[in-house]
Amino acid sequence: MPLVHPGVLERLAAYRDDPAAVALLLDPWIRRFRGVPDGALRRTVLREGLAALDDASLIAALDQLDARAQSGDGDSRWMLGELAVNPGVLQDLDYDRRVDLYAAARDAGYREVAARFLGDRRPPIAKAPEDNPHLDLAPGVRTSAARARDRLLLDRLLHDRDPRVIRALLDNPRVVERDAVAIAALRPTAPEVLEAVATHPRWSRSYRVKKALVFNPCTPTSIARSLVRTLLRQDLLALRDTGAVSVELRADANLLLSGPTPPTSSSPTS
Repeated sequence: MPLVHPGVLERLAAYRDDPAAVALLLDPWIRRFRGVPDGALRRTVLREGLAALDDASLIAALDQLDARAQSGDGDSRWMLGELAVNPGVLQDLDYDRRVDLYAAARDAGYREVAARFLGDRRPPIAKAPEDNPHLDLAPGVRTSAARARDRLLLDRLLHDRDPRVIRALLDNPRVVERDAVAIAALRPTAPEVLEAVATHPRWSRSYRVKKALVFNPCTPTSIARSLVRTLLRQDLLALRDTGAVSVELRADANLLLSGPTPPTSSSPTS
């Protein structure tokens, strides 16, 4: 791990003492993100914001975004959730820069921010086969079937563990929220299936889908740890007390519960 430039640590210390200066960086970024109606363009806004900020400014901005989301700010929760379900936005940064950002955030005490840059670890589970125990057909046939109108056929495809099939299924206008939740809760399954749910432009906005992803031990760590910040208090309590997820994720829930009081209600798609 490289040595952190002292100037970066000095600026981070100054930002910690001056949240208003951080807000001057973060507020325009949030306004741009909020003002873009298209999901692909919102990801572009996220990428441009990441590229425009120097290391210290980016770390401080992400930390304040996290704090605002924990306090219940809707726009911050939305933007943080988008960063969570589009981990590629952060992974698209140059690897050497991500290493530098991780080291600076770690040394300055921004533990949660540091984990975003080099914290994408898979859960230690056996890889699930990319098959469908309820439909013995070739993957290409199942992918075509996922675009069909037959409700009984769609119900059988909800158990599919091939991400190509699931992506086609999620795009089907006949699929409803309870279907997306069922896919997000399926275990064992391939992590790529859950990534397909988490990054889907329609279903990634659903609170019930986010909750199912967090509680699923097959969900990639980077996605689960970021989405946990969007959970309501009663669900954080349940997550803290469950043995199905990692100790790390339960610790995150406990940390959030010990901070500013999380919201206790939300619209289904928030």
